Amino acid sequence: MNINISIKTPDLKQERKNTDTLLQEVLYRSMVKMEEIAKYKAPVDTGNLRARIHLNPASPGANSYVLSDGVDYGIHVEYGTKPHYVPIKPLMGWAERVLGDPNIAYAIRKKISIRGTPAQPFFRPSVHEVKYKWLPIIIKQVFGQ
Repeated sequence: MNINISIKTPDLKQERKNTDTLLQEVLYRSMVKMEEIAKYKAPVDTGNLRARIHLNPASPGANSYVLSDGVDYGIHVEYGTKPHYVPIKPLMGWAERVLGDPNIAYAIRKKISIRGTPAQPFFRPSVHEVKYKWLPIIIKQVFGQ
């Protein structure tokens, strides 16, 4: 008596490739959403900070991405600062634009020298929102569940 049994196994290499492609799409969409939210949440004075936030690479298919604020002061905006001395000229420009009176800059400089500057987070809230709100939605979109 002969019994022939055959078992068809899935092409595991192809399944892994498909899964990797889908995961790359989830990562890319999550990073694009994070960039969008960070730009929305970034405080605006001249608009430079918001305009310089960018994702690299800016196309899908990568295994990693870097979301950058593109300015040297972004970390100080995100986390605030300890008390420090501020040059008066740039502060006068800010006081003129925002408050309409450049002479207020002297009082603001004194306050910053005593208290520092408050945090105005824009990256951390974007990470939190993507993780808890958008990631489940993106996964469902990509994996079709």
